[in-house]
Amino acid sequence: MKPLLICLASIIFLSGCGSWGDYQFKSDRFQFKASFPEKWEVWDRSDDRRDYLVASLPDGPPEAKIVLIAEPMAPDVNANEIYPTFMDGGGDASVLTEFKVIGKGTMKSANSEGRYIKVTYLTDKHRIKGIRSIFLGFKFKLTISMETTEDDYILHEHDFYKMVSLIEVKSL
Repeated sequence: MKPLLICLASIIFLSGCGSWGDYQFKSDRFQFKASFPEKWEVWDRSDDRRDYLVASLPDGPPEAKIVLIAEPMAPDVNANEIYPTFMDGGGDASVLTEFKVIGKGTMKSANSEGRYIKVTYLTDKHRIKGIRSIFLGFKFKLTISMETTEDDYILHEHDFYKMVSLIEVKSL
């Protein structure tokens, strides 16, 4: 009986390998869970103040990245203070060359609703296109962004939407 259970467990484990979202991150500090696309390599750059994860494509351009940041909010800050700044680009318009917000709206995760903006800007070598989203949790904000070259954006947009749709955030 025991060899059968070991064999069954191995099959279940191996069938899960290679599926979308092989890398999962669970934050005990901020009470959220996120899964990353299988083909992206993920680095945990978290520190004692925030959760900070960066994912990139192994053979992709260096500009292709997904960034997830969870950081505390002051207890007296609310959505009416955070969303307007975020929806305008959060100050990047004055820093990044030809920065433009090219779309905005609401977005759903597994159990909450957030906001998103689509942006474009120039670097020294490429025009970058990206999508940034923000979700407000219990005393924290969670931002998830994906940016890549404008030509590659359409190839990875689906991964970003799927990743966000699976995120579970403990809401206010």
